Amino acid sequence: MTKRHYAPLYTKLALFLVTLLTLFTLNGRMFPNLDLLTAIWVYLALDLALLATLIWGLFSKDKFVKVFTLVAYIGLIVPLSIWIFLLLLANGISEA
Repeated sequence: MTKRHYAPLYTKLALFLVTLLTLFTLNGRMFPNLDLLTAIWVYLALDLALLATLIWGLFSKDKFVKVFTLVAYIGLIVPLSIWIFLLLLANGISEA
């Protein structure tokens, strides 16, 4: 029962590790022919997955899970959303 109780936290930890992996590997050095719009879609998919785990964690009955979910939301989704906005801005400037 306890493993299922903390499932949103395990999912958020896995998404955090995937986010860090993509931030360090999804660049021009690792993939020289990478289109900027492809990177934006990958980051957007991660952002939506983190948003889904936020909603999942907030519907939990444990107070620790709710508090950790909110702290992780502030620490993960807000900077990732800012990064997506900056990438969209760079894409708009480069295509103009």
